[in-house]
Amino acid sequence: MVNNIYQHFSQDDQDFLDKSMALLQRVEDQYSFETTAFLNPHQVAILKNLSKQYDVQVFSSSDYFPSEFAKVLIAPSYYQLDVEDFDLALLEIVYASKFYKVSHSQIMGTLLHQLGIERWTFGDIIVVDDRAQVFVDRRLEEYFITNVSKIAKVPVRLKKVSLTEQLQNLSATKTRDVLVSSLRLDKLVATVFKLSRSQAVELIMGKQVKQNYRTIDNPSQQIALGELISVRKYGRFKVLTENGFSKNGKHKLTVELLPSK
Repeated sequence: MVNNIYQHFSQDDQDFLDKSMALLQRVEDQYSFETTAFLNPHQVAILKNLSKQYDVQVFSSSDYFPSEFAKVLIAPSYYQLDVEDFDLALLEIVYASKFYKVSHSQIMGTLLHQLGIERWTFGDIIVVDDRAQVFVDRRLEEYFITNVSKIAKVPVRLKKVSLTEQLQNLSATKTRDVLVSSLRLDKLVATVFKLSRSQAVELIMGKQVKQNYRTIDNPSQQIALGELISVRKYGRFKVLTENGFSKNGKHKLTVELLPSK
């Protein structure tokens, strides 16, 4: 069965597949629930797909608290969901917003580099106007609260707030109409971020580009509607719609520019 499963996924997914199957088997055998670290939507989809081969239930925190990254709870068939079991906490980043402003990238940099933690220990970073929040693993909330006192040069403190107080960023995305000669990855990256094609190819070959959360190094990869493209230090986008062709035969597309999470 394992070999049959591997053939449906990329080599990049193999380690996650192995860990997921071990987790699912453990829950089925031990008859007790477990929660994962924060997973991206691609990983959540893999876990849900694999779970069909086991006598378990799978719940994603993003189905109850809207977010991109989610903690997943795997449980025996008898289990009744209690959202507290996600071990999810929401921390507000409090600072003197009249005098300072903190950005998503500054928060991310502080958590990853100054705190020295792994990306899977926290979820979405939400920045709306002069407020900011971050989802964390509840078992690590005190570590975050105790050790984060500055973001960039801005003095901050973290405080726990109710999950029901999650900020909603309703205007975070923007759309743009673009013309491209093809739906190749390098052409799209170059057009959306106003780069030369050689710059786009360099980024792709340098493993700085992800397609649906998976690193891709093939500049000629064809991109389908709805796929998420992430380019390190530049941003993220999706192709929303194809709107026919221009007089010169180019694809007329509407792309959605997305904030980082």
